Amino acid sequence: MTVEDLEAALSAVSLAGAPDDWALAAYRLAVARSEAAGRPEDFDQALELLDKASRILTADRAPVEHGRILTAAANCHRGGGRARTALDLFDRAADLLASRAPVNEHAGALINVGLARCEAGQPEAGIETLNRAIDLIMASPGGSVSENGDDLEDDEASRLLGAALINRAQAKQALGQDGDLDSAVDDYQAAVAALPASSLQAGMAAHGLGAAVLELCRRGSARWGAHDAVGAFEQSLSVLGHTSFPFHHAVARHSLALAYEARGQPGDLARALNSAHAAIAVFDPRLHATHWRTAHATLARLEAELDRGDPGTNRAGHVARLLAATAETEREQLLRDRLLRAASLPPTGMGADLDSLIGSLADLDLDGYRRVLRSLIGVLMELPDRLLETACATVCQVHTEHDSTEVLDETLDSVISDRLFGPQRVRVRDLLEANGWVRP
Repeated sequence: MTVEDLEAALSAVSLAGAPDDWALAAYRLAVARSEAAGRPEDFDQALELLDKASRILTADRAPVEHGRILTAAANCHRGGGRARTALDLFDRAADLLASRAPVNEHAGALINVGLARCEAGQPEAGIETLNRAIDLIMASPGGSVSENGDDLEDDEASRLLGAALINRAQAKQALGQDGDLDSAVDDYQAAVAALPASSLQAGMAAHGLGAAVLELCRRGSARWGAHDAVGAFEQSLSVLGHTSFPFHHAVARHSLALAYEARGQPGDLARALNSAHAAIAVFDPRLHATHWRTAHATLARLEAELDRGDPGTNRAGHVARLLAATAETEREQLLRDRLLRAASLPPTGMGADLDSLIGSLADLDLDGYRRVLRSLIGVLMELPDRLLETACATVCQVHTEHDSTEVLDETLDSVISDRLFGPQRVRVRDLLEANGWVRP
């Protein structure tokens, strides 16, 4: 239900005639307002409703409902930056729900308390509370004897277990000792296993895993390598898409760039450069100023390092060389990521992005161009038609303006014949000819 629907539902209930119903309706409206809050006054309006509801559904008369109201109020104070007040309310709510609410709700209340204690600068106390939440979930009828989530029968229990493990892992990271980081890695792995693979929480757990592993690598851990961090960040990006979770996607892209840089295999600096550039393309400097500046610093460092080994090649050129040198599977994935980002842009931005990509590819040696062009055409056939149309127009323009127009056109024609079949081949050639291309 929308906030407007909930406002109408509250207006339809008489405070004098049905105070309990009015209090429940006020509670639901307050929760909705706090979740949609964009201004401090939104939290204040929600808190005003919750205060009225709590005076009707008191701890003595309705302890479970009162505990839920306190939880909602705590979330408002947390959203308003009042961590101490939020912690006090979460504590009171957990006490009320402990012996009265369903197990999952009690566990959720403990998770709130644990997280609030961590945010209040009490990681050890937070870990202790989260341990209680995890033990409660695992001991419940739908729980499991292990913390991998495989045997959890209750979806809500799996979600709560994942949340508790992630929060406990973050608290251990805050403690900062090597043993704490190792233990945090174990918690993140357990959270990934417990959560639905496509959920935002699973993506965040995989990102946390990568960050903890990368920090251990920097400290010289014998247990983990940078390739483990790369795998974790790639797993997180399989969930955190640039359209579905843009901010989280950009953070994971930047983290992946750092992991590539640390791994240091052939082509990894170019991979890192490509990933950092993808992060910057999503970060809004007005909303994510700190992240945007950090990603720019990473990009500048990577470009300087690449220039030392390959002076005179620009950013697009480094990525083009990587595409030509890498295996077909990775090449197609890199192109797919790049083209999907381009497809999300307005027409002008999409055209500029494709012009930069295809222009840099045309400057490769002929064998390299043929390899990448073959992959590019194959990937384009999977994506929205408007992307194919723009790409065909861009290829024609790049070839026309290039010093080796005839050779590039012959290469394009041979790739179309080799890579495409039937209607696909006809479609691409029609688009090219509509943009002035003359088949060799």
